[in-house]
Amino acid sequence: MVLQEIDLLRQLVRVPSVNPVFTSDGSGGEAPLTDFLQNLLDELGWRWLRQTVHPGRDNLIALCPGKGGPGKGSPGGSSEVTLWEVHQDTVGVAGMTIDPYCGEESEGRIWGRGACDIKGGMAAMLTALSRAQADPERQRSTVLLALTVNEESGFTGADALCRFWSDDPGRQVSAAEVHGPLSLAELQNLRPGQAVIAEPTGLDVVVAHKGASRWHCHTRGQAAHSSQPELGRNAIYAMADVLLAIEAYHQEELARGDSHSLCGRRAICASTIQGGSGVNIVPEHAVIAIDRRLLPGESPRQAYEDLIAYVSNRVERSGITIEHEQPWIECLGLDDSDNREWAGQIAAVAHAMDLPCELIGVPYGTDASVIAAAGIPSVVFGPGSIDQAHTKDEWLEIDQLAKATEILYRLVCCEAASG
Repeated sequence: MVLQEIDLLRQLVRVPSVNPVFTSDGSGGEAPLTDFLQNLLDELGWRWLRQTVHPGRDNLIALCPGKGGPGKGSPGGSSEVTLWEVHQDTVGVAGMTIDPYCGEESEGRIWGRGACDIKGGMAAMLTALSRAQADPERQRSTVLLALTVNEESGFTGADALCRFWSDDPGRQVSAAEVHGPLSLAELQNLRPGQAVIAEPTGLDVVVAHKGASRWHCHTRGQAAHSSQPELGRNAIYAMADVLLAIEAYHQEELARGDSHSLCGRRAICASTIQGGSGVNIVPEHAVIAIDRRLLPGESPRQAYEDLIAYVSNRVERSGITIEHEQPWIECLGLDDSDNREWAGQIAAVAHAMDLPCELIGVPYGTDASVIAAAGIPSVVFGPGSIDQAHTKDEWLEIDQLAKATEILYRLVCCEAASG
């Protein structure tokens, strides 16, 4: 069976897969989409394995053998095995001005939540592989297609995926975590030599991007009646001092500091704030979320500790304590030191189709940095613009979808033209 990318994308958009972090009650999740994809893999005749990452939230990995069989992995990875990775989850749908699950085709676009980020890339990958698998003499490289969870809030799906090839006994995947017709042992023996991660890149190839460290900071004081505020210790006032310190840190230390030729400068932002319990009560507690963006090669832990020290040296109020939680995300940036050759192969395929394709860097993060940190040279590629991701009327141009599908098909068939 050969899939059609437009029809497939419309179907994918119509299956909700909102990350639970974007729902008020923690509902949602990728399970409906994972079930849909599993049924599709069965129809295609591909062997798959489901890996539980969080309760009710599974990675799904499919094997698409190249000419001569699936190849043999090695501790260092086999260049004959390529990982294609794309996340299943989307952001929330609140505030959208279109039906988020319409999958409508109009104006040369497919509309709906996830159309751009990143079900378009998913449709392109699945369609390209279905074409290649329908003519096995054409597909030269073996592909592991990984459909992962929780990219939008922690990259834990990608991290769990990399455990299949970990040398650390404490991180290796157990049989209790997986099920499906593809065996755990076979998958563990197919360590990829390189990876392409689907994200909307406008058909350019991302070779470098920023990392992130994210955590909560609390100020704690003492409640009192607001008619006598001098009897309390106002946690919101203290948090205002912390916020001003963070702003100064960005302006004085990061915005003027080191930069990366492709990714720009380091950055920090306080992105959410909560505090107080009533209008007539001096607030005893306030909390903010901090998002620190890292350059490739920068340590997430060091960035976290540096900010804590900076705030500690500049904020002091009697009766107030400042507490920093441990980060819930610590993700390295994607470094371009070992993925240029692989990126060049993808660009060569695009150039053979007379398409512009540059090797670029971006300021946001992706699953690629997690996979690269596992020793698998990784790049990011896909249809659409990041400007349409997460928007109130999200859409993807059909022309971009078709071109991405053709590039991926030629890539797996090793059809980069010369000259």
